[in-house]
Amino acid sequence: MTRGIISSRERKVAWRLTRLVLIGAFAIGALAVSDIVRDLPDGDDATFVATTTKPPVSSTDGSGTDDSRPPETTEPTTTTTWEPARSFTLVATGELLVHEYVADRAADYGGVGTWDFRPMFRLVRPILAGADVALCHLETPLSADNSDLAYYPGFRVPFELADAIADAGWDGCSVASNHSLDAGTTGVTSTLDHLRRAGVATTGMATTATDDGPATFEADGISIAHLSYTDLMNGGSLPTEPEWLVPRVDAAEILTDAAAARASGAEFVVLSLHWGPEYETAATSRQVELVDTLLASPDVDLLLGHGAHVPQPVIERDGKYAAIGLGNFLSNQPGDERRMCSECPAATQDGLIAWFAVGDLPDGSVGVVDAAYVPTWVHRSSTYEVVPLGIDEPQGVDPAVLDESARRTAAAVEPVLRRLTFDAFG
Repeated sequence: MTRGIISSRERKVAWRLTRLVLIGAFAIGALAVSDIVRDLPDGDDATFVATTTKPPVSSTDGSGTDDSRPPETTEPTTTTTWEPARSFTLVATGELLVHEYVADRAADYGGVGTWDFRPMFRLVRPILAGADVALCHLETPLSADNSDLAYYPGFRVPFELADAIADAGWDGCSVASNHSLDAGTTGVTSTLDHLRRAGVATTGMATTATDDGPATFEADGISIAHLSYTDLMNGGSLPTEPEWLVPRVDAAEILTDAAAARASGAEFVVLSLHWGPEYETAATSRQVELVDTLLASPDVDLLLGHGAHVPQPVIERDGKYAAIGLGNFLSNQPGDERRMCSECPAATQDGLIAWFAVGDLPDGSVGVVDAAYVPTWVHRSSTYEVVPLGIDEPQGVDPAVLDESARRTAAAVEPVLRRLTFDAFG
């Protein structure tokens, strides 16, 4: 299977124009949308099976028998197996939140005057790079030249993180978060510039109106659009001025954007939302209501949530999935002697790689046919490596600590997601 980032300016402009046409339709009153009923099989197999049996011959007199014909023999059952003509795998991860201790360790890896985050993703790289499309969530703005580095509460982190993101296998990142404007509009520019320089697609920030659009990908001939929004903004208010600088979580606006992406050719539309209260595992009633509204749209296929810094539940609606929160993927939470995070639970050291198999469905649409996950844990006391639990665990760590992390994540996301094991990756 091949994958490629579609980055032509013409497609972004076309998406923008389509969005403007659709705004009027979505701005008036409540939106009327219909659910797509997806005939998905039970279990984990992405193969669809349809069974038919020939009906008995009706009698001429309505009695149920036909004496003028020889006795009917039972027709054999005919089984037709359906497999997606096109398919791809998509993985998504939680917050990349570079605290000072994380950056210090990257400086140790990089040597004098440089920061190298690549070793931190060494253990998860095979999973990320092995997917057809891999999406990250970058919460901390990147410095233009590392001359103005800053950490909590206002972040400007080493730009070499962009190179590590690309090296680890991520194809794109959502960047709309409560920290998007920590470094002002210059931080928006430097973040986008470095990610694009590294070959990583972005969504959730824009420096011009024409750049306000989804990141787009293609896998096995299926076109994919990725949109990013935030419900929070530290030190500021939403919507931003201008509104396209950092998109906000607003159901009508999101559905307008999703419809525009679909009209521009996207067959699978992914939303990333930075939302909800920090450090709480349970979804809020507002989040559940938004999930129901967004997934009911024929223009939305998958929702990925961020912001709580802990793994949160996954909701399934008619074959569509919403991961309320994927937790931290890389951070220094729950804190250290320089900044103890007393409000941070142990689960802030947990995360997951959400895994989705996507393909053609019998009704002609494209959707998720299988959903799973790999639990992760940050080895904060030593390497700051992101550890895929049960697949490549480090020596010298108490197995009980890793088991407890895996248990916390399982309690949040199972049974909607099934846990992938080492066998799943050969």
